[in-house]
Amino acid sequence: MGIIELNATSALLLVVLCISAADSTDKPKNVILFVSDDLNVDLACYGHPRVQTPNIDRLRMKSVVFDRAYCQYPLCNPSRNSFLTGRYPESIGCLKNTVHLRDNAPDAATLPQYFKRHGYTSISCGKIFHLEDPHSWSQIADLRTGGVKLAGHGPEFYQLPFGDENKTIGEGRLIVDKTVPWFRWRAVTDNEEMLIDNRIADAAINRLDEVTKQNDPFFLAVGFSRPHDPYFAPKRFFDLYALPSLKLPTHPEDATAAPAYAFDKTFMAAFKKMNKRDKLEAMRAWYAGISFMDEQLGRVLKHAEQVGALDNTVVVFMSDHGYLVGEKGYWNKGVLYERSCRSPLMISTPGMKKAGQTAESIVELVDLFPTLIDICGLPKFDELEGQSLVPILDQPAQSQPNAIAYSVCNQQKSVRNSRYRLIQW
Repeated sequence: MGIIELNATSALLLVVLCISAADSTDKPKNVILFVSDDLNVDLACYGHPRVQTPNIDRLRMKSVVFDRAYCQYPLCNPSRNSFLTGRYPESIGCLKNTVHLRDNAPDAATLPQYFKRHGYTSISCGKIFHLEDPHSWSQIADLRTGGVKLAGHGPEFYQLPFGDENKTIGEGRLIVDKTVPWFRWRAVTDNEEMLIDNRIADAAINRLDEVTKQNDPFFLAVGFSRPHDPYFAPKRFFDLYALPSLKLPTHPEDATAAPAYAFDKTFMAAFKKMNKRDKLEAMRAWYAGISFMDEQLGRVLKHAEQVGALDNTVVVFMSDHGYLVGEKGYWNKGVLYERSCRSPLMISTPGMKKAGQTAESIVELVDLFPTLIDICGLPKFDELEGQSLVPILDQPAQSQPNAIAYSVCNQQKSVRNSRYRLIQW
């Protein structure tokens, strides 16, 4: 073999190319973020013996599961604005479902917006923000048509067709009374394509087809609506859970276990009217929604694999907060109990060495933003209040004895450590 001589300029160019090549392989190129709405830890990978989620189980084997991840506010809008900005709810002033992020934090940079600033195509499919933020996205999927509208053209391009779910056909009923009209279920037997999560999966699959044909990195966020109410899912998922096989919570249902103002009085009064069959039906419908969401997650992941979108992609699965399913007689979120604040969180990276392992350390959803920019090698962002979870991804078994999770709700506060939850009523 002959000897190739390099001058100084050529040698420098070769070094730069080698460094660039190393960087491109060392850091994942893309992100797919799955957010399930209202999902608690009723999952097999969190020790639940009953709920069937085969696709989440498969993703779990490619991920590190954070067993003790906690939201910062157990309500949709404040929680989502918190983890999407990497800041605590009080810092950004979003403490209600009706407060838009930009009302009190007009200049806040969001997670998808930060990726967008650094050359990523950021795409929203479904519910990521509770109140949409067009500044964060390159594209927002229009679920009415399956098409895409450019972000920044007004709220009419983001309309979740909740009303269209009423066009489905099947057995169902209102569980209690009209004081809580959302507390109803339907085992859908016809027009299944009208269910929101079906549309969200379709939109995500279409977007994957588009972005994989481009050379630009992408940040694809897929926000499923289930198991959030109303509890509509195909009948085949209801059939997985026979009522006699279900067991109601054994925790005391007496609401006096906490101050009365810890719960919504209207909701609690309605829930107290439920007989045993009502409760079992509500639980079955809740489980059915989780399994339906899992099926749609599987559709998106399967397609992503088929088009090669997972080869260099970080995948995150999470929820915005937890949910009480009959504990203390309550069927909702918005309280500072373990079931309401604890959220599923799993992260998968290409070539993950600790895939399939569980991290027991206390973490917060506000940690997601710094974690993803750390994994993807983006510049550090000093405004973030969370901590990168990369050290835990590298060593899931390593304990973090001083870790705590901070949550607020309705002017109440709580701190969770490895042993206790302290609630300041």
